[in-house]
Amino acid sequence: MQQALVEAAPKHYFRPPYVGHRGWLGVRLDRDLAWDEIAGAIEDAYLCVAPKGLTAASGLVGGENAG
Repeated sequence: MQQALVEAAPKHYFRPPYVGHRGWLGVRLDRDLAWDEIAGAIEDAYLCVAPKGLTAASGLVGGENAG
C-alpha cells in the first residue's frame, strides 16, 4: 500500500526516512489532502495490525488479522 500511495500521489505521501523501510507512510498535512482520505489510510493501517478482537469491537471490517 505504501508504494502505491507514494507513486500515485507523491504530492501528498512520502516514504519517511528511518521507518519507511518498515512500511510507514508519511503524509504531508500542508498539501490540501482531504481529511476523509487521511482517516481512511489510518483505518486501513489499523486493520492491518490490530488483533481481530479489537477490529470486531471497533465495528471496522477487513485487514489481515480480521475475520
